Amino acid sequence: MVAVRHWEADKLLAKPQSHLAFYLFFGADTGLVNERLRQVLRQSIDDPNDAFQLVRIDGDELSSETGRLADECNTIGLFGGRRAIWVKAGSRNIVPAVEAVMDIELKDTVVLVEAGALKRDSALRKLFEKERHAAAIECSHDSPEQLRALIAENARQSGLSIDRETVELLAHSLGADRLTTRLELEKLLLYKHGEQEITGADIEAVIADASALNLDAALNAAFSGRLDLVDETVAQALAAGNDAGMLIGMASRYAVMLHRARLDVERGVPRDAALEKATRKAFMFPRKDALAMQFDRWSTAALARAIEILGAALSDTRKDARLAEPIAIRAFWTIASAARRARP
Repeated sequence: MVAVRHWEADKLLAKPQSHLAFYLFFGADTGLVNERLRQVLRQSIDDPNDAFQLVRIDGDELSSETGRLADECNTIGLFGGRRAIWVKAGSRNIVPAVEAVMDIELKDTVVLVEAGALKRDSALRKLFEKERHAAAIECSHDSPEQLRALIAENARQSGLSIDRETVELLAHSLGADRLTTRLELEKLLLYKHGEQEITGADIEAVIADASALNLDAALNAAFSGRLDLVDETVAQALAAGNDAGMLIGMASRYAVMLHRARLDVERGVPRDAALEKATRKAFMFPRKDALAMQFDRWSTAALARAIEILGAALSDTRKDARLAEPIAIRAFWTIASAARRARP
């Protein structure tokens, strides 16, 4: 079976694949790795909570007990029925143990291997990619388009409408990890149960909590050019539980808001009216006095450049979540440096 790329996986996993007995789920998005593995698990056995149907094996233990996986693959369930073997790969080499069972003709049994990010030349990845009854499924972070589609689909399934601007607002408020995204979406949809539409005010009420104060301070420091406060405020925002990708997304939205207001002023809209219009649907921005000062500081061209910088930074966090925090700090430093030079 060839490698299953991130964007192909949902289509493949939408229904049971009878010709596949071995699955490897790997990638930087550990939440998505777990979500896709559990999807196949639900398709493969009747009750994942039944210890006779699901066997869990720690990969590090398996490396020293290479025959254990073969024993489990050859075991017939005490009460019959389908079985699944879930192997969580660790730091040790499990390739010999997995390779030893690839030739076993499994009946009513599926082997699911959960792993982290693997390089293209990883022996484990190559093993699953070459076997016809195996699949190596890549789980990368959602692209902005995939995240927007996920939001829209979840809203649709819950019978709720959501306009494009609110989808964009919510996408900027969610993290790069699929597990975090799911949890936040579930919280929002539960809050809106029985209603018809998701609005920006709902996102403010559910997604923006006490940690919003930390976000406010970080945004204010960056867009006011306070280089002396960037490290401290960004660190506090992250320590409060905010995702680095979400922090960058909020900064991007704030830059877009200021940019729209400046464009309106250039078209002849009074300054105060332009600011009021720009912030009407926004749920997070620094205090109004700071907002007005930053509006007067930044030019349209400088804000356009800030939007590009933050967009690139957000994309980088989704490529490598391990570097998300330093990427966020660097992006806020860049914005603060630009703010010190910016003049309308």
